[in-house]
Amino acid sequence: MLGASRTENSVAGRANQVGTRLRTLLRPLPLVAGLGAWGALGGAAHPRGGESLESAVVRTLRESRLDADPGSIGFIDGPGSALQSRFRSRRAVARARKGDEPWDVYLLFARTTPEGRLLSVEETHDLTRTSAASETSLVSGRAHAAWAIGDGSRYYRVELADLGGESLPPGEEWTRLSRFQRAVTNLQHTGQLAGVGRRSFKLDPAATKLALALAEDGLHIAADDHTIVVPWSRAAPLQGGRFLREDEREIARPGNLVTWAVDRARDLSWFGDERMQYTKAIAYSLLDRVDRLATRLGGASAAREKPAAEDLGELGAAAPETTDPEIGFPPPPIPPLVSPGFPDEGVWFSLDKDPFVHGNPGVPVPLVTTYVRGDGARPDTRVVVVAWDPRQVEMDAVPGTEEPQSATGETGTGMIPRRPEVMKRLLGAFNGAFQSTHGDYGMQVDGSLIVPPKPYAATIARLSDGAVGFGTWPYDLDVPKDLVSFRQNLTPLVMDGVFNPYGRQWWGGVPHDWEDETHTVRSGLCLTKEGFVLYFYGTKIDHEHLGRTMLAARCVYGVHLDMNQGHTGLELYRVFEKGALPPLEKLDGHFQTEGDVLDMPGYRFRGRRLVRNLQLMHFPRYIRRGARDYFYLLLRPVLPGAPLVPDAAPGAEGAWTTSGLPQRGFPHALATTSLRPDAARPETKVRVLKLDPSVLRAAKAGDATEPLLVVGERRDGRSATGTDVALYVDTRRAVIAKDAPSSSAVRVLAGMTEPRGPVASAFCVDDDGMLLFAEVATAADPPRDGALLAALLARASCRASLYLPSEPIVAIGGARDLSGHPVAVPDAAVRLFRDTTPRARRIFPETPVLPPARWMPLQRQTRIFPKEPEPSPSGSADSPPP
Repeated sequence: MLGASRTENSVAGRANQVGTRLRTLLRPLPLVAGLGAWGALGGAAHPRGGESLESAVVRTLRESRLDADPGSIGFIDGPGSALQSRFRSRRAVARARKGDEPWDVYLLFARTTPEGRLLSVEETHDLTRTSAASETSLVSGRAHAAWAIGDGSRYYRVELADLGGESLPPGEEWTRLSRFQRAVTNLQHTGQLAGVGRRSFKLDPAATKLALALAEDGLHIAADDHTIVVPWSRAAPLQGGRFLREDEREIARPGNLVTWAVDRARDLSWFGDERMQYTKAIAYSLLDRVDRLATRLGGASAAREKPAAEDLGELGAAAPETTDPEIGFPPPPIPPLVSPGFPDEGVWFSLDKDPFVHGNPGVPVPLVTTYVRGDGARPDTRVVVVAWDPRQVEMDAVPGTEEPQSATGETGTGMIPRRPEVMKRLLGAFNGAFQSTHGDYGMQVDGSLIVPPKPYAATIARLSDGAVGFGTWPYDLDVPKDLVSFRQNLTPLVMDGVFNPYGRQWWGGVPHDWEDETHTVRSGLCLTKEGFVLYFYGTKIDHEHLGRTMLAARCVYGVHLDMNQGHTGLELYRVFEKGALPPLEKLDGHFQTEGDVLDMPGYRFRGRRLVRNLQLMHFPRYIRRGARDYFYLLLRPVLPGAPLVPDAAPGAEGAWTTSGLPQRGFPHALATTSLRPDAARPETKVRVLKLDPSVLRAAKAGDATEPLLVVGERRDGRSATGTDVALYVDTRRAVIAKDAPSSSAVRVLAGMTEPRGPVASAFCVDDDGMLLFAEVATAADPPRDGALLAALLARASCRASLYLPSEPIVAIGGARDLSGHPVAVPDAAVRLFRDTTPRARRIFPETPVLPPARWMPLQRQTRIFPKEPEPSPSGSADSPPP
């Protein structure tokens, strides 16, 4: 860690010396269990007369097809004695690149004479690998290095590296095994057991001129007219910090031993990904044959009679769920693909009694699950399917700390945002897409581009209106403004009723030139005809049968996600403040757990695997910090919500009702209730109206239908005086503020932030973003009603309030007030109409379907490709691929 104590630095130094000795001793040998060795790069440099050390390094690297910037080369370690120079390497940093690719920062290990002449460059390690951005302004010294990242005209990031080593984050369960795994990974990636510590900073605003310097007190950054100092110690404050934001850059624990060993072997130059794919293909084929033979010899009958409860645990005993006629969820059952089907196969099971799943009060739980058998030749296989209603469930992505490998310098936190308004609504999370080595497929999160998009790649996106988008990326690198986040993988597995429309032959698990028949754990995500989203977790299945299952489930667009046991799976969660976790009779430690939320003091979680035998690494996986990307699900608040009187029965005081109101769709737009909030004033009743701003909008030209609601000021001589805030209706939200939140916001009426003087009614925005209107209906006492309404709004968890000395015009349907009486509506009143509901939908529908000869060359290129004419979908011979 930057700013570590001298003791920590000395320990890191000794660890690096041990690593150097290990490299010297093990250079000609493979590591145990097939991990291999990291061979030396090149031999003696044969120094030339008068040649500088830096020029010799450049020349030696060029012989290895690596071009280096001579002005950037900086040696970290000084020359040793004649004896030391034979056994100890010197570290150096340099800007270098392969061919015409963007510049990266490399850590070099070289041997020199005591006089400083180069003997050899033994190892090179790419520290950045940002193939969509170039590192520049590299400075080094004092065991540190720093550089900037920009687009040629502006600098927008600064990176700081501690070459003495990294520190492991607190709060993680770093066992001896995981520490060993991390050390070996560091040795492979950086040449040092201690690794390289990294800190990342974003310039705000981006700078047109920039200079970096390493000084006694830290890193000095001159960005345009601003001077910024980053102290070596993380605990010390930044100087000029308002122009710089530090991004979280922590380390996630390695995966289990098998998945970690596979990745280590894949990264070996002499073994590589291709040999690993051959190894896996042979292993999968043999395991599948053995498994099928065992089934034929004695397990066929048991496999066919295997009950659902054994696969789904407690869910197998849940009551089947039928489609709700009002909201249309869940979708129709999935017809069995293997005959005869089991009685419970394809039938949706309700999760409303599951203690690990929560939902919105007053409406059905938005998650259901089922299973189907996708392959008749393998009767013990199962595809478990989870369906959710995107009108009640939001979805977003998390970039891992290591995957996907950043192409732009943007960092991945590996964690779901640690904010109460997010964690309290957490429903679950599931795996993402392939590693970067299998295609470099694009990813963006909250507007930060991590990996540029690949053309013709299947894309899952979060849109600016909260909806989820599914579609095939066009021949264009530009990211549309309404795409907030996205993740890509391969080409679509299913599209418009067609399996594998782009004719892809490789779906992971085997070399690219093999016919893909790998039967293993696979996962996928799809959009259905009804606009719902389905997650698929299949065991002992190939891509064909995964696609067949998607088509049977009425998917109109399906994406193949990650594969293999350990990498794939879904976990369900509930998060509470400490002390509020509901009691549970017992926890099955095999697939259920609870604990403290990492990096969020005062909160605990309860979670479980989707199915009992789901073998994810490090269960629970997604509630902690992850090295690989994943998706997470949040409960979207909808009406009616929790009653204002705890445990109020339907129809009782304080219980919301949505019946008899002009909803015009689901989720509900309006809900009403009434109650006597003050026991000391039993004759005083308050009527309350609750609105969901996410499904409402202000009137616009051409509206022909009747409005759902009309709100305006009543001109009766009691208009609010001394107003200091106003109520605004903005895009899918209501805001109470002094000034308009945006240029598109519509001002409704003005009021007071506190109940000063006589008060008759009030508006407020609660923690879920819902807009509430409360008015005293009976036995009004204006001098005391302000305190009564304030207490009621506090009970409703309101975060911003607006008080009025009189009752405004609030007309439901534009015709009647909350008591049901007709009301005259002035022309100046604000009319609110039903808006489209955020849900799941298709994006990029105009992207053509091309044969592999058209799209495959584009996907196999680096992340940056030239702007050439878009390939023709015809596939004619006179139109060669780019």
